[in-house]
Amino acid sequence: MVALIIALPRAAHATWSVIAVDKATGRVVIASATCVNNTDSFLMGVQAVIVPGKGVAACQAGVDRTKANQMLVYRELQKGTDPARIIEMLSEDPAFQSRQFGIVDLQGRHAGHSGLANGYVTQDMQGQVPGTEIYYSIQGNILRPGDVVPNAVRAFVQTQGSLTDRVMAALETADRFGGDSRCDCPPLPAGGSAALIACEGRTSYIAYILMANATDTSGDSHNNGTYAMYLTVTQPDQGGPNAIKPGENLNPVKTLRLRYDTWRKTQPRSFK
Repeated sequence: MVALIIALPRAAHATWSVIAVDKATGRVVIASATCVNNTDSFLMGVQAVIVPGKGVAACQAGVDRTKANQMLVYRELQKGTDPARIIEMLSEDPAFQSRQFGIVDLQGRHAGHSGLANGYVTQDMQGQVPGTEIYYSIQGNILRPGDVVPNAVRAFVQTQGSLTDRVMAALETADRFGGDSRCDCPPLPAGGSAALIACEGRTSYIAYILMANATDTSGDSHNNGTYAMYLTVTQPDQGGPNAIKPGENLNPVKTLRLRYDTWRKTQPRSFK
């Protein structure tokens, strides 16, 4: 399934995201980046819907700050509702055309929606990696013109390795092909810690990747459970342990790759 819409610009939380499941392992993964500068918990907190052992979703573009949509998706994934039916339920929201969704469950079902009012270039694509039990949805809005999402899908399908390896490769490919249309590297600073940090093709301010195993526990909301892995990157001005540091890169996707590679080395060779 593919959607491609060119719409008038509007105020929205532009984002691209990759969600995926592997029926063989029971794992679900979500990764995302956005050009909205905020704290380390902001993007994942408003976007990700994680139901260990059931499925995963991304709720983005004109974000529902009441989180009613996110909780609807969460509850329906828990029940085993078909993602296509969940999209139908979400369509009752008066602001549906300003929303973007991607939903994939561990039964291999998937669905997406890119609203007519998302802004600039908005795309979503879903599918299965041939010869595997891996299913995905990749979506983005306010993207640079071109084939950002199709190229990310190609990277996801062609990458060998674990589910997280595929997701990370797709996130990087979207970044390389332009990502969010509103970001770029800043002028060289006069001083301060940022002067010591490289900036290569920045197309976002925040990036993260999260993996949940089937045995992980959910919390009392749509994404506050205990998950096997969560890595996030924010800009230096946000401070804290997840902020980009000297020796890393002001492009958060590049820094996320560095941190992901460090985490990946801690996993056994059998990790899929």
